[in-house]
Amino acid sequence: MGEDREEGTVGVDRPAAEGAGGERAPAPGAAPKASRGRRLLLWLPVALMMGVQLWLSSQGRLPDALSPFPGSDKLAHGGWFFLLALLAWRAARDGEAWPRRRRVVGLLVGASLWAISDEAHQSFVPGRAVEAADLLADVAGAALALALAEGVLAARRLPRPG
Repeated sequence: MGEDREEGTVGVDRPAAEGAGGERAPAPGAAPKASRGRRLLLWLPVALMMGVQLWLSSQGRLPDALSPFPGSDKLAHGGWFFLLALLAWRAARDGEAWPRRRRVVGLLVGASLWAISDEAHQSFVPGRAVEAADLLADVAGAALALALAEGVLAARRLPRPG
């Protein structure tokens, strides 16, 4: 309605680098995001693992088979978050085309917040206890997975499915 538009913009408040959906176009040389369906398929295993974890955290007692020797629950925590972080790394890299810093920092912060919320949730479940060592094992597992993914998998320049 008679509004002046700045040079280099599309619409009133949307820079030319943004698409119709409000998403920024990839920077020159950056990999584009995958299709919406592919991104959904990449994040689905992450969401399923988080759902299973939420269900397990809601159980008052877990089977003894999950902790066959003292301290093995810490290995289970670390292993679970290791796999969760690897799957999230794959989705962030191949689906979202997040740059390296965003992948590492974003996923590590996300894993830490998820671990904190999991321990907080367990504090309300009869028969469960909050343990700082569980939280440390969770974050260590995620950090190890991200270090491996960035240091080994990304260094090998594995082709991105396209």
